[in-house]
Amino acid sequence: MNPVYFLLLGCILTTMPLAGLAQRAAALPTLNARYMALDVRGLTGFARYRYQVGDEIRLRAKGDRWEGPVSAVTDSTFDILVLNEIMDRTENLTIRFRDVDRIYRRKQIPFVTQLGVILPVAGVIYAAADFVNPKTLDGRTGRFLFDKQVLIPSGAMIVAGGIFYKISRPVYRVGKRNRLRAF
Repeated sequence: MNPVYFLLLGCILTTMPLAGLAQRAAALPTLNARYMALDVRGLTGFARYRYQVGDEIRLRAKGDRWEGPVSAVTDSTFDILVLNEIMDRTENLTIRFRDVDRIYRRKQIPFVTQLGVILPVAGVIYAAADFVNPKTLDGRTGRFLFDKQVLIPSGAMIVAGGIFYKISRPVYRVGKRNRLRAF
């Protein structure tokens, strides 16, 4: 192959990552950018969850659930981008801090997050497999019954999966103990 082609290919491959650099730089918050913080006090102590401009937030305000990236933060309000399905475009939705009822977070805890989904499914499959398979070995069909020895581990898997699911997806009620404010 001609060395000119290698040179041309090398130039193209080195400039490809620079193609979206201007958009990414505009989306990143600056050093003086405002952010909002959720201050949480609980059994384990104090924690502050920061939401910069561009971060995804899930919340409930005045009974409606909203999800979208934070687009602006002021002293008493913040804006999130929501999709207007009728106009097929994104629009800013301004929400006051005092109108927010709950903040939904999603933690990525290794194994716990995955087990929160897998364990209930495994418990149901384990119980269903015992229900469908007959217990007699002589070839006669048995009745479809749940064995008590199978219900205990399958129920334990379902309950443990529900606990792991709640641990990895906490819900913070905004009020006296948990405060949402701008910085």
